Amino acid sequence: MTKGMRELVLGGDGLIGSTLVEMLRARGGEVRSLDLKSGFDLRAPFDRKPFEECDRVWFLAWDTGGAKYIEAGDQQLAQYKNNCEISLYTFEAIAHARKPFLFATSQLAGLPNAYGVTKLMSEKWAAQLGGKIARLWNTYGWEEPDVKSHVVTDLVLSGLTEGRISCMTDGREHRRFIYKSDCAAALVELFDGERRTADIAGPKWLTIREVAGEIARQLNVETVAFGELKGSEVIVDPDNLLPGWQPAVTFADGIARVVADARAFLRARPASASGQQA
Repeated sequence: MTKGMRELVLGGDGLIGSTLVEMLRARGGEVRSLDLKSGFDLRAPFDRKPFEECDRVWFLAWDTGGAKYIEAGDQQLAQYKNNCEISLYTFEAIAHARKPFLFATSQLAGLPNAYGVTKLMSEKWAAQLGGKIARLWNTYGWEEPDVKSHVVTDLVLSGLTEGRISCMTDGREHRRFIYKSDCAAALVELFDGERRTADIAGPKWLTIREVAGEIARQLNVETVAFGELKGSEVIVDPDNLLPGWQPAVTFADGIARVVADARAFLRARPASASGQQA
């Protein structure tokens, strides 16, 4: 990457996008983020000027979340609509500006739900337009808890606030976790290099039971409770990894970072609430 390159990050307020924005700025890039959270809606016609003024585009924006969100039956129609509209207007802007771009797809692309179908559609669309394609596995890191937050955040918060780790499923489903900064670094390596596609994943499969156990160990929590529901899993091994690339953050260290961020969030929350009441 050339210092001073003008980077446009779509979804720059998200889990991966915010980390990528920080990383690109630290490398000397001029970074602009467009995200619904900060008022830029990609689901309707928009001013294409940011696409024309940048050197390259990172297409991370998506209506997504953890399994509890992307698998929820009452969320499917909205996800179909949102992701189709995001794809339509974003790819039109990219095609018009003719700038290099990278699209973030998923190991779940092709699943028979709104997330899987729209991801696969846009993966093919991106390829047709000549973009680079990164296929991502389970990226984790601290995120403010809501209906879209992922399992690591939810389990850490249950341990900190309830004194026990509570999981809705039986915990036997597998995930391949990669910490957010490692994911962002791999995206940068892919876009800077000659390769057109790459799989970005953690080094091994872990069960949610193993994840809960590591969180319980770090929080010194004795009770870990699992439900009776069988959790979903898609065992697709990455076969197109970046040559020689390895994650820098171990899973234990990544969990420690999430725990530290969660504790900071909980410490700040009462002060924020008091400020709002005043």
